[in-house]
Amino acid sequence: MSGKNGLDVKDFLIGGLIGGIVGSVTALLLAPKSGKELRGDLNEQVDVLKEKGSEWKDIAYEKGIEIGNVAKDKSSQLKDSANDFVGVVKDKSQQIAGGISKQSKNIKDVVSKNKEEDKAAIEKAVDNVKEDLKDASEAVGDASDKAKKEVKQTVKEGKKETEKIVEK
Repeated sequence: MSGKNGLDVKDFLIGGLIGGIVGSVTALLLAPKSGKELRGDLNEQVDVLKEKGSEWKDIAYEKGIEIGNVAKDKSSQLKDSANDFVGVVKDKSQQIAGGISKQSKNIKDVVSKNKEEDKAAIEKAVDNVKEDLKDASEAVGDASDKAKKEVKQTVKEGKKETEKIVEK
């Protein structure tokens, strides 16, 4: 007995029988367990999840401590850099104040002498103050650039160290 497409009834019945057997075995293997067995399996899975959660908590705690230590270290480096910059600014400010004080004294001394000499002395004093201000400005600018580079480098290093800790 052949059908229009070349399939026999016999082949169809054999396929149906094999499909029924496979379906029955699958149903038996996947059939629900008794309540006691099911609760036991669930308790085992809950215990496994608790262990994993505890491990993740411990890892997160350790990484948090490591990141905190990196932050403290980088904060200290930034503080040192800022203190260096403030020291340079303070030093240059004192130098400028001293220079201006000295030049103003020179102007007073010269003014009391001769008007012709006064003009030249005043111009010289002004030039000296300008030069001192220019030097101080350059020194502060250099210190500012150095501090800026140090801050960028420290932040970059801190970011890399933090990423390494997180990737562990």
